[in-house]
Amino acid sequence: MKHGKRRAPQETAGGARQRGLSRGRVFLRRAAPVALVAVALLLLLAWRISAPPLAEARQYPAGLILRDAEGTILRVGLGPGDTDCRPVYRAAPEDWIVQAVIAAEDQRFYRHHGVDPRALLRAAWQNLSSGRRLSGASTLTMQTIRLIVPRRRTWGAKITESLQALRLERVMGKQEILEQYLNRAPFGSNLVGIEAAARGWFNRAPHELTLGEAALLAGMVQSPTRFRPDRHLEASLKRRAYVLERMEQCGMIDAAARRQAEAQPIVLRRAPRPFREPWYADWVQRSLRGRAGDYTTALDPAMQRRLNAAVQEHATRQGNAVAAVVLRVATGEVTAIGCSGDYFDRQAGQVNTALAPRPAGSTFKPFLYALAIDRGILTPQWVLADVPRHFGNQAPANFSGTFMGLVPAREALARSLNLPALTLAEQVGVTLFWSKLREAGLVSLNRPPATYGLGLALGNGSTTLLELANAYACLARGGLWRPCRGLAYRGDEPVEERRVFSAGACWMVAEMLSGDACVRDAVGHLADVRMPRLAWKTGTSSGFRDAWTVVWNPEWVVAVWCGDKRGRRGSESRTGRLTAAPLAWQLARTLYPGGRGPWYTRPPEVIDRRVCCVSGRAAGPLCRETCMDTALAGVSSWTLCPVHRRDAAGAIRAVWPPAVEAGLRQLAAVPRGGGATTVVPDTAGTPSIVAPAEGTRFHAVEGMTDQRVVFKVAGVPDGEQLYWFRNDGYCGTTTAPAPFLWPPERGTHRFTVSSASGAADQVTITVE
Repeated sequence: MKHGKRRAPQETAGGARQRGLSRGRVFLRRAAPVALVAVALLLLLAWRISAPPLAEARQYPAGLILRDAEGTILRVGLGPGDTDCRPVYRAAPEDWIVQAVIAAEDQRFYRHHGVDPRALLRAAWQNLSSGRRLSGASTLTMQTIRLIVPRRRTWGAKITESLQALRLERVMGKQEILEQYLNRAPFGSNLVGIEAAARGWFNRAPHELTLGEAALLAGMVQSPTRFRPDRHLEASLKRRAYVLERMEQCGMIDAAARRQAEAQPIVLRRAPRPFREPWYADWVQRSLRGRAGDYTTALDPAMQRRLNAAVQEHATRQGNAVAAVVLRVATGEVTAIGCSGDYFDRQAGQVNTALAPRPAGSTFKPFLYALAIDRGILTPQWVLADVPRHFGNQAPANFSGTFMGLVPAREALARSLNLPALTLAEQVGVTLFWSKLREAGLVSLNRPPATYGLGLALGNGSTTLLELANAYACLARGGLWRPCRGLAYRGDEPVEERRVFSAGACWMVAEMLSGDACVRDAVGHLADVRMPRLAWKTGTSSGFRDAWTVVWNPEWVVAVWCGDKRGRRGSESRTGRLTAAPLAWQLARTLYPGGRGPWYTRPPEVIDRRVCCVSGRAAGPLCRETCMDTALAGVSSWTLCPVHRRDAAGAIRAVWPPAVEAGLRQLAAVPRGGGATTVVPDTAGTPSIVAPAEGTRFHAVEGMTDQRVVFKVAGVPDGEQLYWFRNDGYCGTTTAPAPFLWPPERGTHRFTVSSASGAADQVTITVE
């Protein structure tokens, strides 16, 4: 038998198939997790990119809209791309514009969930059968997505919009989606949103549009440029007819209403953008620093109208530039700002004189007195010297050119006396006074305090009327500063505030500057008209350039400035009392037409005490006549009256500091009350400090408690009683020729010695 090579067995078809299936199962087992992960990632990606743009939906492409406190638009500023967008229109189902847009763009809006399958099938059939795009299937929800987040028109963008539309309808109601659409849709020209469109084309609010006007605007959305009625009237009328026909088909209107609307002629009333109360709106717009949005301001339209009329009438009659501010104390809201003149005047019309820094005159004095009260060196009955005195090489005087001698602090402030104010500024320190003014919001005082010097007490620094009004609101609020605001206070927002003065000091200042006598001094015979209790402060700057008046109570601050926009000198009639106070009185009266208003409750830290009638200090055993005063518990000085002393013969004398005595001699003034003899200098010997010499510098040794500076005096007979003062504060008595011994304290000190006759000498030393 012949043998050949063995042949490999033939593989059956069933076996090959079995092995193929096995390999497939292995592949599937290996590929399935990868596929699942890929699908999950794709689904996650689709879910992520289809998240509705809720954050973007909160921001409209608006410019700035400012409204008064009653909602009337004051100003509309253009938004991105110079568009005029004025949200927010609240869609009402009965408004013609709502019905017209639904009929024109999405008849099944209330019956789908963001995507309309029927519209998709209809559009697909029409486009495929014709071979070209005849209709789209975008719902209003999908169009809203596109308006919120514009995209290129691609299939991918269409899918994303559809997914986002489905999800948007799960988090927004139909009404809110409609509002989003109507407040974002373009309506030709630069008008975006139905609020701007209705007012821009027809000068109406959206709910005031007629059926024909609403249909015309609804038709513009498809192609805002092609259907502009001012450029393509025929096309816009055809589009309007189409929208009206759709509304009839939807049962929104009947045939008669459609025909009547089609017959309505197009009357365009393109209204200019609102531009009311420009000085106020300018200020608020500047404070917003470029922010867009719809803001309600604190402007009270009725109050603003009264203020405008009063300011213009006052400026015409007086021949001055005038500005006025009304501020609500509780919230810091500025309810009215007015300036005289024409805002559109080319020369200086747009200068807001309420915001222009001007020398403040005497309007800083109430803050100085409040500071002195808080430092414990002043109370209302504390007697101050209004006498001739040199401050360095300056010899200041009062506005009247006269001096009043010795006056209580309440009278010194009410009469706005300069010498007492300078003395107080010297005592509290210019730097501290300057910093307190800055804390009260007078930030126009932007130079170092030394450049102002003591003259800051007399208002040689500049401020704006608005700053000044808000600083007085700090006093009116019991010493709490808050920023003034042009936007309406909502009641639930945090408010920045800081304490500048005590409530007790502010109450005392208000008491000093109120009452019949003070009002009569401020406004003369106008005080005879019944008015609520108000505190008043006037001021006049050097050269009669600026006249100021500020009026306040617990509810309101009214501030008035009169002057020249270029800062030129004025006539002698341009004073706070004669020029600014009458207008402030007129404005304050409009706040309380019934003549009644609130006043302050005395703070608990204010206590009563008995003081010497002559010095106003706490009454001592030598003070024969006393009176009641108010003081701050734990703060006000309780040092007994240093003025009344017994001389060598046992008689009670009133001995004032040498600088005061010198001024009194010059005035030949005799202090009031007390039954004590006031020393009036004669020709007796004059004391002369012979040691230490002027300008001597001493070095204090640490740890030595028995160090003394020895002061020696010549020029007076032995046995003469001498009174010693350090920095105008009484510090001891000696009998000539005994020296005066003083325990040194670091710093520069001015020592004065005075004899019983009032003759005096002084020397300045420094202890290091």
